[in-house]
Amino acid sequence: MKRKIGVALCVLGVLLAVFGIVWITVIWPSLAKVPADLDQETIQQGTVTLYDAQSDAYVTYNVTNSRHYLAVKASEDIVYLDETITYTNTATDQEIPSVHANYFLGIDRVTRKNVEGRGDGIGGGNFSFPFSVDKNEIYPWWNEGNPENLECKYVDETDYEGVHVYIFEMSTPEGGLATPAGFLPPDLQIYQPAMRIDQNIRLYVEPVSGVTVYFESTTKRSGEIPVQDELFPATGSLSYKEVTFYEDNLTFTQDTIDDLVSQAKSAKTQVALAKMLPWLCIGGGIVLVVVGVFLARKSSQAALPPEAEVTGGSQPG
Repeated sequence: MKRKIGVALCVLGVLLAVFGIVWITVIWPSLAKVPADLDQETIQQGTVTLYDAQSDAYVTYNVTNSRHYLAVKASEDIVYLDETITYTNTATDQEIPSVHANYFLGIDRVTRKNVEGRGDGIGGGNFSFPFSVDKNEIYPWWNEGNPENLECKYVDETDYEGVHVYIFEMSTPEGGLATPAGFLPPDLQIYQPAMRIDQNIRLYVEPVSGVTVYFESTTKRSGEIPVQDELFPATGSLSYKEVTFYEDNLTFTQDTIDDLVSQAKSAKTQVALAKMLPWLCIGGGIVLVVVGVFLARKSSQAALPPEAEVTGGSQPG
């Protein structure tokens, strides 16, 4: 009986160890990927100031800003996202189409980085944080409309909404980022003058899950516009005037924060269990095999006949 139990324990131990190895090499890598059916929306709130060329004045709106990410296609390694950005004037509940935007993104499902040549994002720039955020790592980050990636750096850590978070910041260089003049895709009907972009972003990220639970951003796009001579508009020489085309100050709404904190807490628990499970299986499997071998050997030894007692004297010749 002990031998049967020992054999059963050995088999069960081997199966557990194999399951642990399969989990590490096959199951966990698939779980750690960006979902192929991602459908997520975050809402920011704050202010947007726009330059009105007709009145030569600035107009400030209190707004909500929706960023909706929808997976439209996925391969083993890349997920393709349609990102739709809309702004709504909270005073009138009317959208502000002049600042809407749409992007097509090709994201590496493991690293969360934009894949070069697979979308509008700049290759190597993060779309979001990966699992197991490293505070000693500088993450290159692509933000919509920027001509190059920014360096996202760890600056501090704290507790926020019941979650321990790392605080990361990124900002444009002292001279800003320069975008050349040109016509905007997709229809190439809108002409955009050369602009300077100044931006500063602060993120709170739960480090195990990589979920960003808080976001605040200021972005300013400025440039020069031609100004006609007041006395001789048709024949006079043009001068140029510095204006700010767009300026925002945005942060997550409380509803979005609550939703992301809930996601972070749930994901943190799941990630911790997912990382612990295979090693428990492998360790438990090894223990079961050792116990099984011990029981089997003990049973075999008990089944052997007693050895014949060796007496003294010489053997008969």
